[in-house]
Amino acid sequence: FIILMKGANMLTLGQLNENKVVTIHVQGKLTKTDYERVLPDIEIMMNEHGVLKFYIKLEDFSGFDMDALWEDIKFDYKQQKQYGKIAIVGQKQWEEWGVKLSDLFFKSEVKFFYEEQAEQAWQWIN
Repeated sequence: FIILMKGANMLTLGQLNENKVVTIHVQGKLTKTDYERVLPDIEIMMNEHGVLKFYIKLEDFSGFDMDALWEDIKFDYKQQKQYGKIAIVGQKQWEEWGVKLSDLFFKSEVKFFYEEQAEQAWQWIN
């Protein structure tokens, strides 16, 4: 695992499993620094393994700062052909709405699951 900490914020990138699923744990508010540290590792995985699926677990997630959001948009646009399905597990309704909104702009299948549906999300993504 790669663990990035900044204050109370943390972004954890797990290893790729046999089904080409990458697990990402997100806590707090994401910053540009978080993305600058993690995106190169994700890009390496994509270059080595092709299309990847993502299981993203949000815990006490409070959003992105604007610079982080811009880094995310740029990376997603550049790598859009290398995204498979994306399962996002969260706790709040606004997170679900955000996923539904982003799904309008994302070519991959993105699905939101509430915390109590985490096992269902894991099965769906694998």
